[in-house]
Amino acid sequence: MWKSLLIQRTLPLSLSYLLLIIAAIALDYLLHSINLVWIGRYFGIIGTLFLALSFGYSARKKKLIKNGALKFFLKFHCYSGWVGTLMILVHSGIHFNAILPWAATALMMIVTASGHVGQYLIKKLKEEMKLKMKQLGITASVDDELEQRHYWDSVTIKALDQWRGMHMPLVSFLIALTTIHIFVIFFFWNWR
Repeated sequence: MWKSLLIQRTLPLSLSYLLLIIAAIALDYLLHSINLVWIGRYFGIIGTLFLALSFGYSARKKKLIKNGALKFFLKFHCYSGWVGTLMILVHSGIHFNAILPWAATALMMIVTASGHVGQYLIKKLKEEMKLKMKQLGITASVDDELEQRHYWDSVTIKALDQWRGMHMPLVSFLIALTTIHIFVIFFFWNWR
């Protein structure tokens, strides 16, 4: 099982996700230690812009953007999503003063985890499964014998093939929570 695709691919992505959380804590701690906490407030705007820019991938995939390699847009989507999430995590900090922003932050972390799964695992797992099938001399689709011999690989692929069905509704709900959060901020802003 240690050589399974599940372990070989999940571990690096888990480390990337953990690095995101550690980087957010470290940056938040740095801002607190040098008395620049107020900068974190504006990281929310920057992070939201990065996340908005990451939708370029969806626009390119749906051919709303005609030019540019899809691979470039996917990489940009992943990097801008990671940076945007980092900025918003620092923005939200560890302050428990409102439910709506924390619900949006928690949902953002779930969407980020889902994105980690989708953007990398499905493609790589399918490539490796095809390679294993080719090495075994199997040219047809995955059969019962192969599923028995590579149980974890096939289970992983079947589970991850459905990630988009969960990822996109979560993204929509995150957009709704973020929009409500922004409107609430503007409503209660001290406009004097």
